[in-house]
Amino acid sequence: MAFLLGLLTALGYGAGDFLGGLASRRVSALVVACYSQLLVTAPLLMLALLMAGLPGEAALLWGGASGVAMALGLLAYYRGLAEGYMGLVAAVTGVLSALVPLAAGLALGERPGWFSLAGIVAIVVAIALVSGGAREASPRDPDAPVRGADGHGHRGPHPLLGVFDGVLAGVAFGLVFVFLDQASEGSALWPVVMAGGVGGLVLLGVMLLHRPERHMARSTLVLVALAGLLQGLATLAFVVAVRIGLLSVIAVAGALSPAPTALLARFFQAERMSRLQLAGFGFALVGIVLIVLGGAG
Repeated sequence: MAFLLGLLTALGYGAGDFLGGLASRRVSALVVACYSQLLVTAPLLMLALLMAGLPGEAALLWGGASGVAMALGLLAYYRGLAEGYMGLVAAVTGVLSALVPLAAGLALGERPGWFSLAGIVAIVVAIALVSGGAREASPRDPDAPVRGADGHGHRGPHPLLGVFDGVLAGVAFGLVFVFLDQASEGSALWPVVMAGGVGGLVLLGVMLLHRPERHMARSTLVLVALAGLLQGLATLAFVVAVRIGLLSVIAVAGALSPAPTALLARFFQAERMSRLQLAGFGFALVGIVLIVLGGAG
């Protein structure tokens, strides 16, 4: 059950990323990230107040920390994509977002079986292949203007500089999973509310500093709201999952989010998949089967 929730986490994040990506073609990615967090936090806050009572200290502390990590990860990721080879940045970010919580889980004493460990390795390889093999993630001209997180066009420096931001983003995204795992007391709603609220406020501060264009059509606002809702539900699924399963397994499953994003792009945007991506899906299936056979999570 816990591993299934981990896969639902990946599905929610992946679908949210797909919708957020569509919205980012119309307005700054920073605006999309900020609004998606804040829009989903308001109804979840009301729901938490009605159903969960007052939050505990762990939910406030670790949920807020995960929100800060998410915001910093998004900022570093967007900057990395703007500066360098998108495929390399995406692959580094995806792999590290899985390896950081895996290492944390093992350090905390979790010991998945050999089948599960083999499955984890296969899924990490799958994340790298699916992320780095996207057609849009091919090397670009480093002198070509791009649109960064602030929505302004600029010229990227040497592509390898983007890798450093990819490392920062991957570590930050991995810490999101680690911090949410620590919020294990009380209702599962409060860590989600704190993560979205604090992350949204951090991004709001950066947005007010850069002042990107914020006007958007109603259809774009709907995409942003749906992206935030799916990501909020994914976070909730993860919080529930790690309360009954292993962080080292659940977080790796949750980091598989590039796979549903690629599938949605294939079916709804007619984007062709590269051979690397197809190989990544094969590794993902093998990894899922091995973890199920291992019975971990």
